[in-house]
Amino acid sequence: MKKLIVYSLMAIALFLSSTVHADDFGMYVKVTEKLEGAFNEAIKNTEEMLVKNGWQILASYDASVPEGCSHKAHVIVINSPGYSEKIITHGVKSSFALPLRVGVFTDENGINISFVNPASLNRTVLGDNVEKEVSASKMKDLSAILASAGKGRVVNQQTGEVRSKGHVGGMGGGAFTDKVKEIYTRQDSGSAFREISGKVKEGIVSNTNGWKLVYTLDLGGNITIYGVTKSKVEARAFKIAGEKRESKINSCPGIDHVPAFPIEVIVYREKGMVKVATLDEMYRMKVYFEDAGNWAFMKNMGMPGEIEKEITGMATSKLK
Repeated sequence: MKKLIVYSLMAIALFLSSTVHADDFGMYVKVTEKLEGAFNEAIKNTEEMLVKNGWQILASYDASVPEGCSHKAHVIVINSPGYSEKIITHGVKSSFALPLRVGVFTDENGINISFVNPASLNRTVLGDNVEKEVSASKMKDLSAILASAGKGRVVNQQTGEVRSKGHVGGMGGGAFTDKVKEIYTRQDSGSAFREISGKVKEGIVSNTNGWKLVYTLDLGGNITIYGVTKSKVEARAFKIAGEKRESKINSCPGIDHVPAFPIEVIVYREKGMVKVATLDEMYRMKVYFEDAGNWAFMKNMGMPGEIEKEITGMATSKLK
């Protein structure tokens, strides 16, 4: 308990003393670096501290890394029921801000822990002035919990694209609500929601393109989120994310974006219809990987379309 209190106070103090402007949030928060012990031990300790503090572990898996990369990356998908209930009061599309994800990865300096920053993600999905206090509070809570998962240097650094507002502009950007792609709709009647949810899951599980169903999150019987990923997509995305930062001692720095995956496919009820939706993939990559730079996006313009086509195809393959 003393250890948790000490690390919690350190985490909060670092946030309060940060040189980043109060309204500037990175897409991720790097909590600790140079953790002592083995990689698998760091994962185990992180999971235990999350569960101890009320978080559910929806999935925990080793992410793929670029070819030739000697480092490791791991994703822990987490959910807090009370937090999720609060977020989805803002409409079914707000579920694209859920669940949250923690990344454990190595670099030339050792083992690091980071997470997707709700203070950044919620501004994009919900709006700049929606649940600001809840988002900031959850960011600080997660930082304190993760800082207590092992002995290391607590940094609480805002990483990825650092934004001063939720709107994601430029090439591939735009208003969030315009980027939700409804890939299937049917009138809501009787067991339609359950049937469609089941068919979407069946399509994902039976795909032959290398996609994997990582987690399923049911929210109140009106929303089901499926998290999907593909090894080749992860490895390529991390390669692109880190290209301009590569060095002789770290050939794959882009794995610090590991909490960007999995990708969401969501089934929800809205206005008398049952809908299957995913985010426009160029937009989603912009949200999570914008710091890679415009040149990286231009060189890989075909990638988002390929991903979206495969996800749409498998998610609707069993639907008529």
